[in-house]
Amino acid sequence: MGSSMKALTREQIQARKDKAVRFTETVLGDPERAQEIRGESIEEYAERRKFEIANPKARRIIMARRRKTVAELESQVADLQEQVEDLEGENEGLQDQLDEVASIVSPEEEEEDEDEDDEESD
Repeated sequence: MGSSMKALTREQIQARKDKAVRFTETVLGDPERAQEIRGESIEEYAERRKFEIANPKARRIIMARRRKTVAELESQVADLQEQVEDLEGENEGLQDQLDEVASIVSPEEEEEDEDEDDEESD
């Protein structure tokens, strides 16, 4: 029986349950049945619909993490500060390039007025 059941995550089952509630209320026009479905737990809904809950026990896995030393944290902060400085410098360079492109694509109004004056005198 397990292989014929469709395995879904808790979130997928909840989404299907919510959809079933909306369908029952709006399309079938049966608010009482919709309330019954709404009142079912995810486990009850999954069992009735023959869904298998994928990783039912994996909801709250907490991985053990090694604590970093102060020296490791200081080194990490220094690396991150260096990265930020590099990125800020790169952003300034890119902004300069964007300003150059913008001045080519749409020159200031004064330059446009001069160009129009030149064209009229030709």
